[in-house]
Amino acid sequence: MFDSLRQIFDDAGGSPARGEDDLRLATCVLLLEAANADRDFSEQEKERILAIIARRFKLDRDGAKDLLAEADRLRTEKDDLYSFARQVNEHFDRPRKLAIVELLWEVVYSDQVLEAHEDALMHKLGHLLGIRHDELMALKIKVKRRT
Repeated sequence: MFDSLRQIFDDAGGSPARGEDDLRLATCVLLLEAANADRDFSEQEKERILAIIARRFKLDRDGAKDLLAEADRLRTEKDDLYSFARQVNEHFDRPRKLAIVELLWEVVYSDQVLEAHEDALMHKLGHLLGIRHDELMALKIKVKRRT
């Protein structure tokens, strides 16, 4: 499965298929970016991401670990946040993009601290995904209240 996903994201001029697997992989890359924004990817954040992935994508722990490992490999290899954000923005509807932003806030607040780098990244991603500032802030408050 991951070989086909890798091919989708590695195709230079191609457009990714609009499948659930694409959304999962792109979402995981963005989640990892959020977790690494403060340069301190804690075990707590990793566990939070694994729980999010397993819950949202209905995967067992091993499946979530595999997906996260592939996303981390792609994130490191491509080192291009914009391409993943652009793919999400171009191929998924507004409710799905809002759901991704909510997941991103969950990762950011997993350690109960909002660092300046994390906040800046969230604003950048919100802009890249076409999320209005008021929507970004509403999701931030929603997640902060929940944590």
